[in-house]
Amino acid sequence: MPRSKPLIPSAINDQRVASCWEAFICQESSPSDVVRQVIWQSWLRCRTSEVNPALQVAPVIDSKQLLTARCQQAETLLGAARPVMSLLREVLRESGSMIMLADADGMILDQHGAHRARQAGEQVNLAPGGLWTESLIGTNAIGTAIATRQSVQIHANEHYCLDIKQWTCAAAPIFDPYSQALLGVIDLSGRKETFHGHSLGLAIAAARQIECTLLQQAHTLNQRLLELFTLAFNQYRNDCLLLFDRHGRLLKQNGKLHEARQQHGVSLLHDGNWYLPACNLGNPAELRQQQAPAWLQQGWVQSLQEKGQQLGSLLIIPLRQAGTPIKPARPAPPQQAADSFDAIIGSSAGLHATRHQARRLAALDLPVLLLGETGVGKELFARAIHQSSGRATAPFIALNCGALSRDLLASELFGYVDGAFTGARRGGMPGKIEQADGGTLFLDEIGEMPLEVQPHLLRVLEDGRLVRLGDRHERQINLRLIAATNRDLQAEVASGRFRNDLYHRLCVSSVLIPPLRSRKQDIIDIIAHLDAQFSRKYGTAGKRLGEGVMEVLTRHDWPGNVRELRNVYEMLFALCDGACIELAQLPQNLLAGSTTQGIQTDSKLHQESRLDAVERQAIERAIAQSDGNLSRAARSLGISRSTLYSKLAGIRGSSKAVRKD
Repeated sequence: MPRSKPLIPSAINDQRVASCWEAFICQESSPSDVVRQVIWQSWLRCRTSEVNPALQVAPVIDSKQLLTARCQQAETLLGAARPVMSLLREVLRESGSMIMLADADGMILDQHGAHRARQAGEQVNLAPGGLWTESLIGTNAIGTAIATRQSVQIHANEHYCLDIKQWTCAAAPIFDPYSQALLGVIDLSGRKETFHGHSLGLAIAAARQIECTLLQQAHTLNQRLLELFTLAFNQYRNDCLLLFDRHGRLLKQNGKLHEARQQHGVSLLHDGNWYLPACNLGNPAELRQQQAPAWLQQGWVQSLQEKGQQLGSLLIIPLRQAGTPIKPARPAPPQQAADSFDAIIGSSAGLHATRHQARRLAALDLPVLLLGETGVGKELFARAIHQSSGRATAPFIALNCGALSRDLLASELFGYVDGAFTGARRGGMPGKIEQADGGTLFLDEIGEMPLEVQPHLLRVLEDGRLVRLGDRHERQINLRLIAATNRDLQAEVASGRFRNDLYHRLCVSSVLIPPLRSRKQDIIDIIAHLDAQFSRKYGTAGKRLGEGVMEVLTRHDWPGNVRELRNVYEMLFALCDGACIELAQLPQNLLAGSTTQGIQTDSKLHQESRLDAVERQAIERAIAQSDGNLSRAARSLGISRSTLYSKLAGIRGSSKAVRKD
């Protein structure tokens, strides 16, 4: 009988194992005590699979694209394995060995170790892209560990295929910490002369460390999902809420599953964990009705993402209350959502995907963080989300955190009572948070918020209670927060300029708005929209674009994004006396090339401080139309009077008298 023990092969018996293998291939032998049972059983599987023992190399995926795609699919596993592999790299380099990570299909994804070992491995495709299942290349540590779901060490002649017998290898399987599904294999390999009895123990230790890292990551993600579930609990208190992780496993429910079973026939399966059958909740966009149970409606599934990472899904099942008709779980009518997002102009794929994501988030009463460069339209997205939500009939209150000093921001945000400070309005004043009660508070440039103000905002978001400046009385607040920034808040957290706890409270869900330079095909649509808008504003017919004008407009990089395009086109529209905007009327910085390269060809522009010709002309025209009244001019420009003063101070030669009243 073949030996079930020991786990570690004996190098001394290698020649006897070779003799047994030759007899096995010739079908002249019965089980021998020289060959370990795990090896004998593997040889039998190879014979059943008709593996050619004369194979010289393993098959390989020669498409870099396919290998990259497989690595992306296994990014979580790779991320957990990299620290372990890096730690062992130097040790294995000195021993002439290498460490590899393979996925559950036996494809090698990553490899580190001795250069000579890696070079030799490439000769048999023991390298990234190589496929090392038993059915393809016979007995080997990776394939046998996958077949048996056990750790195994295989030495020299224990391999099934002739040219692989020059190798010694040890492998340990890596399992999902919750489902125990096989995720991959960690393998230590080298030429047979590098054999060491401790290799298997090292592989097992590495696999267990990777599993611990995966468990910690899964625990962190699940905690984040539970936080999101808590935020959604109050909004959908009359519905059945089921929270699933990205693998479709049930994490939490709000106690109404029995009612959902009675009203909708909801059923879950159980294999140690409750899960949703025949449905990919990890990516609701790919949910197919023919694969889903009959009771499941796609509109009930809400994807939960953070920083582009799929965390899981929230299943919102509407329940009929006694004496009332059943209501949909989503509070916002679909037509309203579509109409509100129509104000965001553009048909590019990037903008379409962003609109789609924002529209889905609008239905969830969760905080949203809008990310994007200055001028991309973050407030436009914020208003669209508000108008598409269940709070559409309540106030939308906006505040720019970067436009106010610390003290003024605090009073504007939290409000104050009578006598709170010198100059306080008699009777006090409600702050923006209080004004947004029941509706949506939009905090633009949240990254500019002073560190001293941040904990007070965090308390409001966590407790739903507000205390005005100078007051002791707590006011109950119920609002949705939408924040926006053009800063990297993670970098701000790392540098100590932004609180980590506030960042995580804000970044429940995020939307990255693409810059205009990445979607230049939208410029045509935006120009058409602006032309109609300015035609109504100025009471004139629309304008045509002369030859070459659109080419210049689409060539420009628009560092100020849609806001810059709007300002430039309004100036062109307003100053154009005819029906056609000609190339010669365009600002010099557009004609000279992209402003992002910092090229200024007009010497007069170079001398005029930082105020470019477009801005200067618009300001001078507004002042002229307002008969020198700066208040009216500022209103027509859409800026504050103080901002207009500062801009005028930068214009040389603007010494003519103007009225400030």
